[in-house]
Amino acid sequence: MTTATENAVSPARTERRGTLIIWLLAGAMVTLAALITAPAVLDDPGSTAPDVRWFALLPLFALAEIVVIHLPTQHNAHGHTLREIPAVLGLTFLAPQQYVSVYVVGAVLGLVVAARMRGVKLAFNAAMFALEAALGALTYHAILQGGDPLSPVGWLAVLVAVLVTDLVSAGAVTAGISLTEGAFDGEILREALRSGSVAAFINTCIALLVATLVLVQPSALPLLGVVVVLLVLAYRVYVSLARGHARTHLLYRFVDRTSSARSVEEVVEVVLREAADLMYAERSYLVEVVDEQQVQYQAFTGGTLHTEAVELLAEPWWWSALEAGVVQHEAPRRGHDEVPEHPVAPALTTPPRDGLAAQLRGTGSTRYLLVVCDRSFEKETFGDEDVQVFEALAAHAGVAIERARIVSDLQTLAGELKTARDTALAVSEAKSMFLANMSHEVRTPLTTVLAAGELLNETPLDESQVKLLGRMHRSGELLLSLVENLLDFSRIDAGHATLHHAELDLRAMVADIADAHEPRAQAEGIAFDCVVDPRVPSTVVGDRTRIVQVLTNLLGNALKFTAEGGRVRLDVRPVEDDSGPGVRFTVSDTGIGIDEDHQASIFTAFSQVDGSATRRYAGTGLGLAICKQLTELMGGVITVAGELGVGSTFEVRLPLVTSGTAPPPGTPTD
Repeated sequence: MTTATENAVSPARTERRGTLIIWLLAGAMVTLAALITAPAVLDDPGSTAPDVRWFALLPLFALAEIVVIHLPTQHNAHGHTLREIPAVLGLTFLAPQQYVSVYVVGAVLGLVVAARMRGVKLAFNAAMFALEAALGALTYHAILQGGDPLSPVGWLAVLVAVLVTDLVSAGAVTAGISLTEGAFDGEILREALRSGSVAAFINTCIALLVATLVLVQPSALPLLGVVVVLLVLAYRVYVSLARGHARTHLLYRFVDRTSSARSVEEVVEVVLREAADLMYAERSYLVEVVDEQQVQYQAFTGGTLHTEAVELLAEPWWWSALEAGVVQHEAPRRGHDEVPEHPVAPALTTPPRDGLAAQLRGTGSTRYLLVVCDRSFEKETFGDEDVQVFEALAAHAGVAIERARIVSDLQTLAGELKTARDTALAVSEAKSMFLANMSHEVRTPLTTVLAAGELLNETPLDESQVKLLGRMHRSGELLLSLVENLLDFSRIDAGHATLHHAELDLRAMVADIADAHEPRAQAEGIAFDCVVDPRVPSTVVGDRTRIVQVLTNLLGNALKFTAEGGRVRLDVRPVEDDSGPGVRFTVSDTGIGIDEDHQASIFTAFSQVDGSATRRYAGTGLGLAICKQLTELMGGVITVAGELGVGSTFEVRLPLVTSGTAPPPGTPTD
């Protein structure tokens, strides 16, 4: 983590490098301006001396620069000035070398008086003024060629010279900002040229009118003072409207970009970038309050999002925003080139020239502060309108960050759920394979044991041996049934079970099922009835093996849970509702019944009504689960009804259709 000393040294080193670049750029502009004006000075050294016209235009150039200072736009204000008026007058009435000197002296005087500027910034601006004036004069006289200044050629020369001057001004300022900030900002140049060209044309026309009145009717000049005052007021209104429009555009852009960001880091980056642009601030921070003595802040510098932890030795100026909403800070304004000494402390805790801070709302238990520092305007600090905009900005930033955090948490949770699902599927697959393999391995020796028992039963045995052999046979049959159920369940659970649709004799199938269970019912003293409705078709299309398996399971359960003297009934009827063609199989008994609380769970695998170790009826709880899975595999529905102590009724509805009729939609096929 960067220490406080390193954090303070880095801005100082960066500032020294930027200052050196500005000095070099200023020297280059001065050298170029000197080379342009040197021929005129050498040809006529006496014309360089100031005269009455020079002193008359000097305050106009100074006043025009003061207007520049008090009509700021973004990083600079050269796009909205009145500098063209004295420039046109100077080009018209002064020699080129006089024009350059009065342009530079007057503009620099305005900077010193109105902005108290000195040092490297003053040198850069003076060099820029010299280059502007030199190129403007060179262009003007190259086009005019000694002709009439008020002729169409003179007007064209003035317009071209003014455009060249504005182009040089915009290019120099953009170059200075881009070199010091380490990145070219074409938006500044485009804005200056777009708005400055309109202002330059209007001001040039007014200046030509002034020049014409000076030559033709000097007594009318006071009337132009009213025009100039109105123009200044119009510029102020225009700048205010333009700034409001730009701010609205930036707010829309802020909302759009934060909404399209896909992660918390992207949202924070957008918030920091857009907050600095929207508030015309040089620095922006997102501060997360850890506790009363420690915070963690994020700043976007050098094209990278940096995170630093800071221990608070004293309460900074922005801390009160946690309670007061939006906090505004303003230090005494210095001269623009008075570079404060960088204390050995993080930039966040160093008092800025001016700043705004607001707590982000809607971020849950985490407390965030959005902080912007150091207004880019040289003569303007944050106002009431800025406070309102910043409050709205902070409110939306809080919502955007919280939304991004929730989305990130949901994505993380979705990833964890996907991993858990994949793991569960893998475990289920492994379980199904294990059950299938084990069922096969157990069934082979078990079949051998049962066959050996049958062979043994054909040999001479005493009464005790017959009883033991019968018990062994029943247990073997039960175990074989268990293995078969496990095998079926594992196949169905793994999705390997298939259906074989073919024509089958439904009445014969039901008769075979009844014949198979009637001996057991008689042996246990249970009345067994099988009723087939005459309307049931004799030939249908379906999987005979699976239907027999379902009905055999249901009848086996009904006989098992019905005591001696009870009744079991198999009823087969056609479906008589709007669910479509099909057959309804109903298995009812007068056995122990199932209460309503357990009816919903009996179709769950390994589930039994009585799950205790001392239960009366043996079983694994797989039979009904397999019935439900097979019924649904065939496109049918199985339900249960009954009352504890009265009996149970299971109903299976299958979409069995007659031969020659296509199976209903959704019915599985081979």
